[in-house]
Amino acid sequence: MQHHGAPTRLLDWTDSALIALHFAIRDKQVPPTGGAIIYVLDPYWLLDQINGDDELKRAKKRWEEYAEKDSSVEARDWDRLYLPAYDEDFEEKLLDTPAIPILFDSPHVTRRIAAQRSRFMIFGTDPLWLSSRLGMKDSHLVSISIPSTSISRIRQQLRDAGVTESVVFPDLDGLGRELKQIWRTRR
Repeated sequence: MQHHGAPTRLLDWTDSALIALHFAIRDKQVPPTGGAIIYVLDPYWLLDQINGDDELKRAKKRWEEYAEKDSSVEARDWDRLYLPAYDEDFEEKLLDTPAIPILFDSPHVTRRIAAQRSRFMIFGTDPLWLSSRLGMKDSHLVSISIPSTSISRIRQQLRDAGVTESVVFPDLDGLGRELKQIWRTRR
């Protein structure tokens, strides 16, 4: 949704290091005036962090209580707590959105999602939940800084490896941006 200008609690990430590198540098000026940062995480560690959090257990319990009161919902559909709510839902405290995020692995319903090897995190009410893990002891979330002096060379190496705008965005817009990038670097 961010690509279309809509606010969202959805964070998309990729399981491809080269795709992540492409996104980190793709909008940098030619020549680059600043560096870039890539965040790397261990998804199994992240899943352990989420599943081991008491907030998630409380959210599932609240949903079970709600499902007992409302026969139109099933207890196993607890992740509906992350969907946008109707005004009347705000009055029901059992339906409060959890603070903790959940991971969502979407079927690759579009060529872009498949090409980008996208994975998703749906944030709860705490927008800083993930970033707060960056400095934790034994964190499996780290940042990698890319100096501006490396960006032009990395762009060329990504193109040589076949990671280009038209591959990452397999449509006419992606092809157009790729041609513009090639033109800009050859001027």
